[in-house]
Amino acid sequence: MQIIAEALPLLLRGTQTTVLLVSVCLGFGLLLGVFLALVHVYGPPWSRPFLVVFDRVFRGFPALVLLFLFYFGIGGFPGVHLTPMATVFLALGLRSAAYQTHIYRGSLLAVSKGQLDAARSLGMTKNQSIWSVAIPQAAYFSLPGLANEYSVLLKDTALAFAVGVMELLTASKFVALRTQAILPMYLMAGAIYLALTYGGVLLFWLAEHLIRIPGLSGQGRARMQ
Repeated sequence: MQIIAEALPLLLRGTQTTVLLVSVCLGFGLLLGVFLALVHVYGPPWSRPFLVVFDRVFRGFPALVLLFLFYFGIGGFPGVHLTPMATVFLALGLRSAAYQTHIYRGSLLAVSKGQLDAARSLGMTKNQSIWSVAIPQAAYFSLPGLANEYSVLLKDTALAFAVGVMELLTASKFVALRTQAILPMYLMAGAIYLALTYGGVLLFWLAEHLIRIPGLSGQGRARMQ
């Protein structure tokens, strides 16, 4: 118990770093992913090759390779300096954006074209119909996929140790080597990851079942049952 009490402050600092990493990367991925999804569905045809290249690179490369490419590759150019935290934000944020693009793209396509046509017939412009009709429903449809992306991204932040970020796993490893209490430290780390995973997923689940969109609220109640 004394070892755990001594290790707890460092583990909590590592947990704070992990929460910061997943929050920033998920938020950055959300903003960019929504934009790219809108371009996918409603954008001009000439934009498709750029979207395909972005998708292939950031979904095809392993997360660890992306971290090394940003930190040792781009960060190695003259005049370019990427801190370890900035490297993780960019590499994992862009990777998350590539995955989230497909979540929102599928959600936008789930909104029937008839609804957009009906909005246009009522006098809305194309942009107004997308903003007022398609995006709110797509946001609701995307919540389960976003919860899954949060869970995956949380585990990916453990790779941040490779560029020198002291997140939860690195803190656990440091304490385990210093105290030789290897099993207790990694069990504690696993318990914290478990709490963060299911705590976050629970928040998305609550959001999915609390949001009420006209025409979709009945569907939300049916899922709760």
